[in-house]
Amino acid sequence: MNILLVGASGFVGRHLLNALAANGHQIIATSRRCGSVSVPGVAWQTLDLGLLADNPEHFQWPENTELLINAAGLLSVSSDELDRVQSRGTCALFDLAAKHGARVLQISALGAGEQPDIPFLETKAVADQYLLGLGSPVVILRPSLLLGAGGASSGWLSRLSPLPLIALLDLNAQSQPLHIDDFVGAVLALLRSWPTQPMVLPVVGPQPMTLPQVIDQLRDAQGWAPARYMKVSAPLAGVGVLLGDQFGWRALNKQSLKMAGRDNLGDPEPLASICGYRALPLASRLIGWPQAGQSVTLALRPIFLAVMILIWLGTAAVCLGPGYEWGLRIMSEAGITGGLARLAVISGALLDGVLGLGLLATRWRRLALRTQLGLMLGYTAFITVVLPHYWFDPYAAVAKNLVLIVVTLWLLWTEPRK
Repeated sequence: MNILLVGASGFVGRHLLNALAANGHQIIATSRRCGSVSVPGVAWQTLDLGLLADNPEHFQWPENTELLINAAGLLSVSSDELDRVQSRGTCALFDLAAKHGARVLQISALGAGEQPDIPFLETKAVADQYLLGLGSPVVILRPSLLLGAGGASSGWLSRLSPLPLIALLDLNAQSQPLHIDDFVGAVLALLRSWPTQPMVLPVVGPQPMTLPQVIDQLRDAQGWAPARYMKVSAPLAGVGVLLGDQFGWRALNKQSLKMAGRDNLGDPEPLASICGYRALPLASRLIGWPQAGQSVTLALRPIFLAVMILIWLGTAAVCLGPGYEWGLRIMSEAGITGGLARLAVISGALLDGVLGLGLLATRWRRLALRTQLGLMLGYTAFITVVLPHYWFDPYAAVAKNLVLIVVTLWLLWTEPRK
């Protein structure tokens, strides 16, 4: 079958792309950045649904396309952006499919149409309703929480899983999570048994679970005992939501707070009756992911990064404040006095501060880490030659540089490459 797969570089799209190609389908894949996932025999085109919303000529429909699969989605705190991409842009895409007589498989979200106060779900619902009104042969899948390697939600849960005490926004709301392999299996089964009438089908796991139960299953798969859980207090959650909405945090914002406190359940029987597919219990799918080493890395990175930021910014503040005279005394021990000593202390403190701020910005982080490595090695070499007695400090102030160098190397090596 000739398939146009939109959103092929996303979590769901990547898994569908590999499975569809392996099953012999001819795929034209799209993403905002063309060819971001390399799969032999797959042709790539650039498609930005945000641009398509305002310009229907933005995308040239591929000839002989029999089926459109829309796996595109947007995690955003901006209602306008969600409307442009998930509503208007997606509806424009559906118009193109209807114009060319193609079937449509829309990947929506469980809860769409039932929670109008959540822009992510409401914009999905608007596109779903528009598609149903076109009279085309369509299937709308509304999956529950999808878990597996490479997913944004999966990454957050994997990051939380090593912690012995885990703070969550809610401890009681239930969902029916399923592994991404089961979702892909459901799609393949539908392609073999396409319904004769337009359908809206929930795709859910067989077991309703709270988020602590989900995380405990992830912990068990990694060889850890169940964790302890606590609910984030309302005032603290409120502060986090305000910051999340301001800075565009995907994991903590007004939408995520609302969704975290609500059950999100569905019936697996309609899907099974159409194509015979049933998702397996989540625990039976947790093979190869998550992995303890990767989860620990995810958990430790933000902690180490926060500590390093505090160290560099704190050093700058101390050297310009209460430690200024101490810094001058150290310079004096090295034979540097007067204006040159003051310049050395002040410029060193300012450089420390700039490097601490550099860790906050993703685009500058790798450069900041490399510069910090060079600076620490330089400081250590200078002290070793000029002030060697500092190596015998009972508090091991210089020796602790070695630990910071190792942590900085680890952060540099594990920093994601864009």
